[in-house]
Amino acid sequence: MTKRRFIDDPAQRWHALADWLEGDLGAHVLAAERTLLERKLPGLYGFHLMQLGINDRVRLYESSMIRHKFTLARFADARDASACAEPEHLPIEPDSVDVALLHHVLEYSVQPHQLLREAARVVVPHGHLLIVGFNPWSLFGLRAAATRRVAHPVWGGATLTPKRVKDWLALLDFAVDDVQCGFHSIPIDHAPTLSRLARLDRAAARWSLPCGGVYLIHARKQQSPLTPVKPLLRRMRPRLGAVPLATPSVRDTTIH
Repeated sequence: MTKRRFIDDPAQRWHALADWLEGDLGAHVLAAERTLLERKLPGLYGFHLMQLGINDRVRLYESSMIRHKFTLARFADARDASACAEPEHLPIEPDSVDVALLHHVLEYSVQPHQLLREAARVVVPHGHLLIVGFNPWSLFGLRAAATRRVAHPVWGGATLTPKRVKDWLALLDFAVDDVQCGFHSIPIDHAPTLSRLARLDRAAARWSLPCGGVYLIHARKQQSPLTPVKPLLRRMRPRLGAVPLATPSVRDTTIH
């Protein structure tokens, strides 16, 4: 019986995932994710947008109207990130980010609960949290289950269903606005076949089928601000050009 083989080193796994996103299948998955975000981001407003993702070379927030957008990377060798930080311990002030975008970081974190708590902590009251993940209830998820024993950075990752993530968000006082799915094609590493299936994928996206290979969860923080809104905005306006860095504080919220 073949034993499961995983990439145990976090740095090696995250770098392998970043490289995969630049391959044939990864590029088509990324294009589907961009389409989902391009429908969502233009309607979200504020002063600060934070992206935390696997690949610091990927920018998924181009369609956002928010002026100050920055990317956090996990490892110091990231070249295109605004700053380097552990996703589970963000050096960001509480209640300071209007939109937080998590790109496949929950599935490949050794502490997904802590990572989600940190993302919730830094989002402003009534701010937005966007979570992009692989959907286990899809052809993509079936391939992952079938090749779980193979030492591959993508197929060997955790599988988090949208329902499970929604339950975690509810414990953190977030209300889910909607869940959208994308990439309904067959997950094969063959560019010509993926191109031929692109029309089918676009049609499935128009029908809003829930079986896409990736999902986008949009949640809104329900906590009310402790200070009046106008003074808070006046205090934040001079800082549009700077990342709101601070010493993080970890909440005691427990997710089961």
